[in-house]
Amino acid sequence: MLIAYVRIIQKAGYSGWWVLVGLVPVLNLVMFLVFAFSTWPVLKENERLRGQGRY
Repeated sequence: MLIAYVRIIQKAGYSGWWVLVGLVPVLNLVMFLVFAFSTWPVLKENERLRGQGRY
């Protein structure tokens, strides 16, 4: 399961090391909220490519 979580986080554009934060009881809730309400790096890259006409 841990490997699957790492792959999901990496596909979102974050480092796979963020999975370790999920093991800390209170910090995992903060991490969840940050990931839920922030703009993901992969989406920022997508918008940048669309602006250049490459996507």
